[in-house]
Amino acid sequence: MSKKILYIHGFNSAGGGHKAQELQKMFPDWQVLSPTFDYKDPAGVQKKLDSLVRTQRVNAVMGTSLGGFFAIYCAKKHKLPAMIINPTTRPSETLANHLGKQKNYVTKEEYQFTAADLAKFADFERKVFDKLPCDDTLLHFALSTDDELLGDHHYLEEKFPKCQDFNYFEQQGHRFAGVKILKPIIERTISTKG
Repeated sequence: MSKKILYIHGFNSAGGGHKAQELQKMFPDWQVLSPTFDYKDPAGVQKKLDSLVRTQRVNAVMGTSLGGFFAIYCAKKHKLPAMIINPTTRPSETLANHLGKQKNYVTKEEYQFTAADLAKFADFERKVFDKLPCDDTLLHFALSTDDELLGDHHYLEEKFPKCQDFNYFEQQGHRFAGVKILKPIIERTISTKG
């Protein structure tokens, strides 16, 4: 049976994007699940993730930026190995810079991201995310030292002290376009026992 990896896209992106396509090319024997999530509704994202993990029998998760936050959630809730690229760990703070008119990079859809949407993330963090214990050994990080939105990510080493897989890269920026260089880390991730 082929392994299944769930790829969780970032804010203002969509399922089936560049990273998901590259994943499928790198691992043609794996099934890459890459749905689109509505990030104005974190509770809805949680429900969709929980359902996908259960019904699809996902082996590992991977996420970028806000998708990295939700990949950590999946690692915590479902004890799944997670490959995390340039994550935000406090969307209620980092998304404050994105209030107002937004445009999805993939679908080109325009919408408003409001203070009420931001408050839903604070609620989700406090009531769900922060209450779940985390097995740091399930986490595998790929981090840009030149992330123009979130910084160099070194604070994560204090936040997840038992994680042994922090990988730093230069000249990748926040969006981390060079997904192919992550193949060995992704292979380590999917072989981690949850």
